[in-house]
Amino acid sequence: MIRLHPSPSTLLAFSLSLLGAACQAPEQAPSSPQRVENADLGIAIAALPEAFEVETNRGTDLRLTAPGPNGAGTVEIEVGPTGPAAINLPAEAKAMQPYFESLTNGQYFGNLELVAPMGSAFTARGAYDRDDGRVGEIRVFALHPLQSRLLTLAFVYPDGESKERMQQLATLLGEIEGLESLPTSEASEVPGD
Repeated sequence: MIRLHPSPSTLLAFSLSLLGAACQAPEQAPSSPQRVENADLGIAIAALPEAFEVETNRGTDLRLTAPGPNGAGTVEIEVGPTGPAAINLPAEAKAMQPYFESLTNGQYFGNLELVAPMGSAFTARGAYDRDDGRVGEIRVFALHPLQSRLLTLAFVYPDGESKERMQQLATLLGEIEGLESLPTSEASEVPGD
């Protein structure tokens, strides 16, 4: 029978390894995604995707930012007025062509249909020059989840990142849900901020 006798330095190294492992701080549990609500727009972002941060959420102004390899992009979320007529999402997207082409060195790249949890949505994509450089823009047109209103997401980002930004925008769109508004008697009892 062969017996191994570790050297004192081996025992010391092994003891220090065990002590180090026992003294390590426990790993932080990942925080749950942030829920963002905007009562004026009647929407909530159920779980803000990791890429985004809230820049502004006041009144009807809901703006998010997302970092990227060439700089941050900005998403503005808008809700149109309630209308009696049906909203034609493909026409809304197609109407962006003259807008993009009217901008400095503007280009229109067409539109696509997306399927989101809230239903079909249509995109319009273009690029143009601004004072701070060339940017790409994707607009998404969808129906508000609970109301007869147009929901628009406009994502402006440094040019050349459209694939990554489209993915970020699709993920964000998948998290948008309708926010039930309070009945007027209850809403009047809620203190202002």
